Amino acid sequence: MQKLREIFGLPVLITGTGTQIGEVKEVIVDLEQAVVRGIVLAGANWFTNDQGILFEDLSRVGSAAVMVRAAYAVRDLTPAMMPGTVYHLNDLLDKPIYTDAGLSLGILVDALFDSATGEIKAYEVSEGLITDLLYGRKVMPLPEAQVVSQELVIVPDTMTNLLIPESKEV
Repeated sequence: MQKLREIFGLPVLITGTGTQIGEVKEVIVDLEQAVVRGIVLAGANWFTNDQGILFEDLSRVGSAAVMVRAAYAVRDLTPAMMPGTVYHLNDLLDKPIYTDAGLSLGILVDALFDSATGEIKAYEVSEGLITDLLYGRKVMPLPEAQVVSQELVIVPDTMTNLLIPESKEV
């Protein structure tokens, strides 16, 4: 699995020509379907900030670059244009996570996904700098039900038992 935050800033290259058409500025995720819907490009077009590529038009998401089959895959892409519960990843990151029983689980710092399918598998959770340094971060499977507000994320109380150390992640 790959961390979504790690693809920010990666160059987006056309596989047939090697031409760079931009860099990953943002990732659009659908929490209802638990998938990556697309990426938003920086530097694709000076006249709009909403140029992007749907995930299905990407050839590969690698550790050093995102590969796309052709430049015609770039289109206007905003969460409002997509069905489902769709967010920019940056709107989710760094929010506190609480259970519906009122327990604080930590801060949502990243999401783990399958780079071949775009399926979001888990959240990476931080309990604070000291705890991260001493014990590492935790991984929580993506909850089936969750509430995302402007300030926080609420997950079912059962997620408390599913937090595992990042080093033991499957």
